[in-house]
Amino acid sequence: MTDYLSGWNVGVDPDLSEVLPDGRILAEVTLVLVDTEGHYKNDKPQLRAPVAVTLTPAQARKVAARLMAAAAEAEHEPPAPRVQE
Repeated sequence: MTDYLSGWNVGVDPDLSEVLPDGRILAEVTLVLVDTEGHYKNDKPQLRAPVAVTLTPAQARKVAARLMAAAAEAEHEPPAPRVQE
């Protein structure tokens, strides 16, 4: 079952970082999906718990690229139906 959440937040947590041998700092990117609208259970509004994933910078770039591709696809009109002759 898919549980849809209505909001998101992205951040870089300095506590989730490490110093590389060359002195650079590598930090992880955290993506948090949150429920800002809620749903109803027994006629009472309920907010779902946030869901988080921590990504390496490379993983975050990959997710961002896929999101950009999906956004570009979503902006295009669907192809016209094919007419059979």
